Amino acid sequence: MPNLEIRPLSVRPLEATAFHPFGAVIAPETADAPSLNRSPGNLGFLWVHKELEFPKSAYMCSLRYYYRGNRCEFLQKHPGSTVTLIPVTGVSAIVVAPNNAEGGPDVDAAQAFLLEPGRGAVLHRGVWLRYAYPLTQFADFAYVTQRVDPDTANVSDDVVRVNLDTDLGFVFDLAFDVPTGEDFAHTPSGALAAGPERDPPHA
Repeated sequence: MPNLEIRPLSVRPLEATAFHPFGAVIAPETADAPSLNRSPGNLGFLWVHKELEFPKSAYMCSLRYYYRGNRCEFLQKHPGSTVTLIPVTGVSAIVVAPNNAEGGPDVDAAQAFLLEPGRGAVLHRGVWLRYAYPLTQFADFAYVTQRVDPDTANVSDDVVRVNLDTDLGFVFDLAFDVPTGEDFAHTPSGALAAGPERDPPHA
């Protein structure tokens, strides 16, 4: 794609303070944390991180992403839904951005965070995002969503999308290495569109 700007985006650790504008981190906290709900006899602790919101019934799902490169060519948001990603296996990155004054993504404030087992994320409704970019061969998640109809999930079912490459003339390039030698198909902006034949759950 001619004249396409490539914007490097560093990937930072998933820490509660840095992630706070976008949502909540799912991980054990301290005994004096405001999120502590109960600790009967100090034998178990429950922290409540964030209320989940969906316009329709939500479902508990398994989600797998195979390696998909490091180029982010679009962002999307779910105005009526929180997004919950709990890593089970693998290491990956997500891209998030707040709204600008017109309701689009504030791309100058975009950040990328590392997701790895032991710490999950719940994003606020309406946060712009793209997930997930495995740094490993694949990454598995426990995932909560109400968008279960495959005919509408990425078209009209509580989703708004902005194509960074064709609409804004740039793509984000996440700061991790790209493996070579595998059979990947690319979009005109250099993002990975398809990979080798897969047969989950096997690698």
